[in-house]
Amino acid sequence: MPTTLHREPAVAAGESTKQNTPIGFRQGCANSGPGATPFGRQLRNLRLQNGLSQKQLARSSTLSVRAIRDLENGRVRQPRADSLRLLADALGLSAPQMNRLTNDHAPGFPAGAAGPAMSGPFIGREQEVAVLTTMLGAEHHRLVTITGIEGVGKTRLAREVARALEAAEQATVLWLPLDDPLRSGRATAGAPEPPSWLREIVHSGPDSRRRLIEAIGESNGLLVLDGAGPQDGLADITAGLVAACPRLRILVTTRNPVDMPLDSLFPLAPLPVPLSDTEPAELEQVASVALLLAQAKRIQPAFRPDPHTLADVARICRTLDGLPAALESAAHWSLIYSLRQLSHQLTTEPLTVARRPHGGRQQADAYASVQHTITTLSSRQRDLLSAMAHGTPQPAPHRASRDLDGYWSVPEVADTMGLTAAECADDIYHLLILGMLRRIDHHDVAMFSVLNIVGIAGRSAIAGQHTAA
Repeated sequence: MPTTLHREPAVAAGESTKQNTPIGFRQGCANSGPGATPFGRQLRNLRLQNGLSQKQLARSSTLSVRAIRDLENGRVRQPRADSLRLLADALGLSAPQMNRLTNDHAPGFPAGAAGPAMSGPFIGREQEVAVLTTMLGAEHHRLVTITGIEGVGKTRLAREVARALEAAEQATVLWLPLDDPLRSGRATAGAPEPPSWLREIVHSGPDSRRRLIEAIGESNGLLVLDGAGPQDGLADITAGLVAACPRLRILVTTRNPVDMPLDSLFPLAPLPVPLSDTEPAELEQVASVALLLAQAKRIQPAFRPDPHTLADVARICRTLDGLPAALESAAHWSLIYSLRQLSHQLTTEPLTVARRPHGGRQQADAYASVQHTITTLSSRQRDLLSAMAHGTPQPAPHRASRDLDGYWSVPEVADTMGLTAAECADDIYHLLILGMLRRIDHHDVAMFSVLNIVGIAGRSAIAGQHTAA
């Protein structure tokens, strides 16, 4: 008896059968349910045009039938970026076609603005990601400001947090870079170009901000303002957006969080660096060492460290303060220098190791932003920074380890500077928020040291300020 093949109908029971009608004529008549959005109606029309049932589209896109149904009838009003890509592949749409579809019809955040692409491993920030996703998931923490020195990894951390929230379907992400490359018309590498009116929300007054508020509405979104500067005046802007959009959360990255609410600040510290007495077998467990080794292996796949090489890696990590961007630069330089050579070069020209090679193209001084930040400090804060960078605390019983050389407690700084404890604590807090200090706890005492990069890159700025005074 011959086998009968049953073809699955492209149209489920109760759906319109006008498959051959051009999309432009069907947009107003598709029967997608009373709550359907323009995006949902368009998605259904595209599915029908391709002769697919919801089950078939789900199978070819690897989404669930329920996900397709919820998108079409409007129960899911903010499709995830991953879902859009899968649907585009299943429906045979080009990237520009899918972008036009979502930009023209999807409510809320514009599509294609989910942040820059990132290369290289993400190591040693798992706790920070967990804390930030928890904070941004809480109703009372709708604004978070990641602060820290250049190269500490603020943008990369924000990208991982945004990705985690998006993957958990807790937010649709809109990423707006506010750094100088954007203002000069160059988009952040790997990031889709946001609409021009979005790029002007900070600098074009209330009109663009009103348009953004209208676009977001009550959408469940995460707005990332990456690379904000003191001149952006984000305190008022973010307060207005949070008040106007009840489900919006905002993540800011900045080197100098002028006027941002104190309870929104999240200072990002450099990665931990190995102590001088760390055993070679334990070095690879230290986050900064693990990152440098991973970057070196990515650039030179045959690279295999031995105990002597690991000792050089440890010295490089300590000298470069465990700053991820500086460690990545050192890994690039390992193509033309051995790690032993780089370790020695750090004693004479550390900033040449901390900057990325650019094939002879002119490049700004490495960590020039450190010099600029120092010029914004008060004279007392500059004096305190200079004393901590170049002075030596009085010997004390808790300084048995040479790993504490260069570390100061608040009382020690206050005594050296002739300040009250309150004045000194205020200044150290400010320098820590700017990312210029590293903190360790030793025998229940908080100790602080100036980052090597700050002492080196900021030396002329401190000297220049003293000369001017």
